[in-house]
Amino acid sequence: MEAVIDAAKVAATREGLSLSAFANQRLTLKRRLWPTPLLDLLGSLRDEPLEAPNETLPAAGSVRSGS
Repeated sequence: MEAVIDAAKVAATREGLSLSAFANQRLTLKRRLWPTPLLDLLGSLRDEPLEAPNETLPAAGSVRSGS
């Protein structure tokens, strides 16, 4: 356990953060539900208008013939 704490202290110092700020940053990254590359895509795609499909749904109660 001490080795983990010592490594965290070294990493925090290297990044210019306090140990608590470093731990908070690392925990926040681990809780992220979506991968960073996916989050980077948000807002980068052009909005396209939605179009209704050409096919119609079968009427309620209709029977489809099997092949």
